[in-house]
Amino acid sequence: MADRADRGAAAAAGAMAREAKDGIQATLARRSHARGTPTPSPAGQPPAKISGRLRSHVIVVRARQEGAHRFVAAAGPRDVVYARIQEKGGVAGRGHRSTLPPRPYVLPTVVELRASGRLREVSIEAFQAVVHGR
Repeated sequence: MADRADRGAAAAAGAMAREAKDGIQATLARRSHARGTPTPSPAGQPPAKISGRLRSHVIVVRARQEGAHRFVAAAGPRDVVYARIQEKGGVAGRGHRSTLPPRPYVLPTVVELRASGRLREVSIEAFQAVVHGR
């Protein structure tokens, strides 16, 4: 039974990470603009897409065990140097002459998914599918 519960917990963590990945990618697809034009994305809102690189590099990190019957998985951008500064804001550019306001896209997406109950829903479905063979 404990082995099935562990497999179910890993499946639940993975399902939540995949749902977060899909949500983050949807958030990053809301606005776009042509290269070289000012962003239509106001400070505090997700960044507007230019190339789509940030959106296409959102990945799921496979569930791993972090204690007794506890599994953690994650989703977020990988291999995009500007991913963090878009989320948090900061100083960038040649000579650090540009200040970028935060344009969060990961945290608001996860908050929205939690509030909607969607993360809980997909985790329960995944857990039950493994534990009960559904």
